[in-house]
Amino acid sequence: MSGVTRTWVKWLPLAVLAVMTAGFVALGVAEARADAPTFDEPVYVSAGLAAVLHHDVTLNDEHPPLPKVLAVLPVLFTHPVVPANGRWSGNDEQSYGARFVAAQLAAGKLRSVTFASRLVPLAETAGVTFVLFAVANELSGPVAGVLAGILWLASPLVLGIGHLDGTDVPFALGASLSSWALVRWLRVRDTRTLMWLGFALAAAAETQVTGLLVVGSGLAVIVGAEWRSGVMRALRQAALAGLIVWASVWAVYLVLDPAMLSQLPLLVPRPYLDGIGYLSVHDTTGSSAYIAGIAYTGGRWWYWPLSLAIKWPAAALLLLVTGVLGCLRLPPDLRRRVGLAVVLPAALITGFTLTTPKDVGVRYLLPALALWAAAAASGLVAVLGTATGAWRRRLAGTAVAVMLGAAVVSTAGSFPRSIAWTAWPFRPGYAMVTDSNLDWGQGLYALWSWSAGRNPWLAYFGPRGISTADIPGARPLLGTAPARVDGWVAVSVTALNSANRSSLGWLRAWCPVGILDGTILVYHFSRPPVSTSGQEPPSRPAPLCPGPWSSAR
Repeated sequence: MSGVTRTWVKWLPLAVLAVMTAGFVALGVAEARADAPTFDEPVYVSAGLAAVLHHDVTLNDEHPPLPKVLAVLPVLFTHPVVPANGRWSGNDEQSYGARFVAAQLAAGKLRSVTFASRLVPLAETAGVTFVLFAVANELSGPVAGVLAGILWLASPLVLGIGHLDGTDVPFALGASLSSWALVRWLRVRDTRTLMWLGFALAAAAETQVTGLLVVGSGLAVIVGAEWRSGVMRALRQAALAGLIVWASVWAVYLVLDPAMLSQLPLLVPRPYLDGIGYLSVHDTTGSSAYIAGIAYTGGRWWYWPLSLAIKWPAAALLLLVTGVLGCLRLPPDLRRRVGLAVVLPAALITGFTLTTPKDVGVRYLLPALALWAAAAASGLVAVLGTATGAWRRRLAGTAVAVMLGAAVVSTAGSFPRSIAWTAWPFRPGYAMVTDSNLDWGQGLYALWSWSAGRNPWLAYFGPRGISTADIPGARPLLGTAPARVDGWVAVSVTALNSANRSSLGWLRAWCPVGILDGTILVYHFSRPPVSTSGQEPPSRPAPLCPGPWSSAR
């Protein structure tokens, strides 16, 4: 084999992944343009602008601010309207976020600001692909790297959440970088690699407070791995990595707000501590949840595996499970590195998520799923490599390729409504899931176009700052007696199934005549619906009507 051929073969896996990532990004850019702002995005955009333009890192209760600041940098080129405020520190994020949305609507900038805020998050989603390639390549070679990258890309959920301005994908990137750096350090064990590990752990800590779990597990692995070389050496190594994390977190806050120099005697910046306090209250308070016709308040452990089955392609999910089981076939040393650097942080993130009563979307598990893809890729390579007989290896390889292809087709087929996609047989999606698993408010633009001339009764779930008055001809449905309702009605799936479940329960007894953007049910009444007071409303919305008028089921 010539040198040119060897070079071509060496770079072929990465080239294949680059082509697939380019296609994924193209779909993501199109969806970023088409989807309206989701529930949390205006708060994140306004918080990022407050940090960059006014050195206020306290506007948003969720910390740290780095993902929001990076996402807002392209927004500056759109010249957004920043509502005036005499005192930036201590603002209420909900009321100011609503004012921010209203200001963009009035100036005609909502679409451009929203699209610009999604460019960096989409780039971060693509970045996770190549970091996972690096993790799996470090463990089991380039074939495993390609498998890990494709397992991440081949999911409508990743495409749907990845083109939004949020914190789930940045945290997935930080967690993946930490695993990659830890895998390398466990193999090399020198000071330079340890320092890079410290910066990678800092990336996890700077993208989400939950990243402290990743930091803690990484430092524990350092101590455990170096323990036989002496207790003091192990503690020094962990202390160096921890010092880099501490300094990096402080550096971000000081760059954004130099006045925080006065807080240096504190162990961590005060806003970061406040973010931990917010998480301890916010994520321990139960919220309304709905899945597969079951409505409840609080957390249920079974919500997460059921959500995963509904929101992840079955073929890709089978590969993830098979790959993790295949890790048992890895050589002992390699299996140990996978367990310490990949499985351990993923397990901690998963365990934390399963114990929180916020059952609002499987997006919370995206960081764990990214690490799961890296571990599964190594396991799949082990399964393929240990298959006895040429025909069995060919059969196994063909099966993996077919399932990957099916997952990729599912992802491409979810365009342009990837957020609202659900796997077969969990359809129609509006009867199965709600909130960020289907309807996070992204259907506003479709609602605008449809409402003109129809004068609909409306219950829209979306960002604060958008009211019924902002929809052409719309009338508020919430608080209106069914006996007064006639003509057209439009209701967000999240409002119907969870956010306003009780007050809109009567509507679930009637079949919708259509659905906008996969997220907003449309009803058409020839006369006011018969009152269903005293009757238990159905648990889930009815199937679509066979005719042009809504009827009771």
